[in-house]
Amino acid sequence: METKSLEQKLRGLYKSSDSMKSALESTFGKDITERINTWEDMLAETGLPDTPEFTELPERLRDHFRKYYRCVVMTEAYNEGEKMDIYNSSKWRYFPRFLTQGSPAAFAFRGSNCVNSLAFAGSGSRLALKSEKLSKIVGTKHIDFYREYLES
Repeated sequence: METKSLEQKLRGLYKSSDSMKSALESTFGKDITERINTWEDMLAETGLPDTPEFTELPERLRDHFRKYYRCVVMTEAYNEGEKMDIYNSSKWRYFPRFLTQGSPAAFAFRGSNCVNSLAFAGSGSRLALKSEKLSKIVGTKHIDFYREYLES
């Protein structure tokens, strides 16, 4: 059986009780946006492995799926594992929007959109975030993840 790292054990404790949550927040920071700065932080938050090679896919598709995987892990980390329910029209999901303005150098965060379960493109995406604040943060702080994925 694989042993959990100390960090994974602490993350489990964080979710176990309010008093443990308070103690850990006073030590490590309370907000997810304070805890995530790097790809390694995202992996630690989710417990997921580093980017797979996707060797079972045709060579021409591998890069696309590696980049999509990074966006999925990022979204899961910022959502703190909460899954967005695409069938709940009262639960809003947020997506960063970008402007390309015709060149890679002009790729920029434009804003954050929110959609419900109506048939809007992307409204059920695994890349949906649970708040506008998180959408704005990932759309600016990790813009390279999105640009690489959208370019692939």
